[in-house]
Amino acid sequence: MADNEVVEVVNEDDQVLYETTLEECKKKGLLHRAVAVFLRNSQGQVLLQRRSISDDWLPGKWTVSCTGHVRAGENPSHGSSRELREELGIAASPAFLFKEVLPKITWSGLTEYEVAYTFDVKSDSKIQIDPGEVDQVRFLTPSACLALIQDRPEDLTPDAIILLQNYLQRTGES
Repeated sequence: MADNEVVEVVNEDDQVLYETTLEECKKKGLLHRAVAVFLRNSQGQVLLQRRSISDDWLPGKWTVSCTGHVRAGENPSHGSSRELREELGIAASPAFLFKEVLPKITWSGLTEYEVAYTFDVKSDSKIQIDPGEVDQVRFLTPSACLALIQDRPEDLTPDAIILLQNYLQRTGES
């Protein structure tokens, strides 16, 4: 999503307050909606993506299978399907799991503050990454994901650590 795209600013109860640009949200640390999709293959492995080196937000860091912002007027479920298609080239309807307000994350003078809607999808479809957003992907077992969090947290985005731990706990993998 380009920084000039319009999103909804929400309160901590996820009620819409008004609309503004994503850029304004990042500059002022305004709470807005995001989606996080966890993709698993038939072996139960979880896909992680490495953010594009050219991305303006935490470039080169590993994060969940796909993430993105919910556009103004968009249903988070639709946003999860859109992001999955845009970033990984997979057409599917992820299942909603949970939502949570993430702590503010500041990097390079900008602040992300999000209500993250987290989804799950199982697929063995061929992955076609968008190189503008994703540098590479890899499948890891749940235990390898937990080891990565413990041994190399600096390689992951801060939100990925929180979401991955919560996801694995809620799916009985931690």
